[in-house]
Amino acid sequence: MTILWARHGQNVANLTRTFSHRVFDGDLTDLGRQQAELLADRLAARRRDRIGQIICSPLRRARQTAQIVGDRLGLPVACEVDDLRELNVGALDGRSDDAAWDIYTAVLAAWGTGESTTRFPGGEDYGELCTRLLRALVTAERVSAGSTTLIAAHGANLRAAIPGLTGQPAPGLDLPTGATATLEVDVSGQVPVVRVVSWPRPR
Repeated sequence: MTILWARHGQNVANLTRTFSHRVFDGDLTDLGRQQAELLADRLAARRRDRIGQIICSPLRRARQTAQIVGDRLGLPVACEVDDLRELNVGALDGRSDDAAWDIYTAVLAAWGTGESTTRFPGGEDYGELCTRLLRALVTAERVSAGSTTLIAAHGANLRAAIPGLTGQPAPGLDLPTGATATLEVDVSGQVPVVRVVSWPRPR
């Protein structure tokens, strides 16, 4: 099954650099709405692999993006999946200070060198992140009825999890707001297989 993973449009937390897993849940900015509308236009213009289902993270920025796209495509949002939330940064959630960002950077660096049991204080480690995102992708496959599915969610969680989910190298670059990556998910075997087909270059 093909999955288009869309990062939500720009939201308030992007501007304030506030960690947003549960504590802070900001709306899309005006630019973020424009990005979601442009995403919707691009998806509506697809002649092949038309979107058949939309699912999203429960966070407001992802839900609002999904709703804008769904309105343009004439599709309801099939479901919100809690496993699609952004990185669970634990005690950093809701913070925007430099000390919090130093911890965040250190955790991601540890994950990048294979230290998968390093966790955010009060949050998740690498294995837990990969497990929940894989669970979310399997959920997407189950509701897809064989059609291409759009996931409206986040960027940092997917980028960090790519090596663990796919065995492919980390993309290195963030998924831009309003952009999509293409994944393939195969659940026909005993273990689901995920592959990155495309990852956008920064605009």
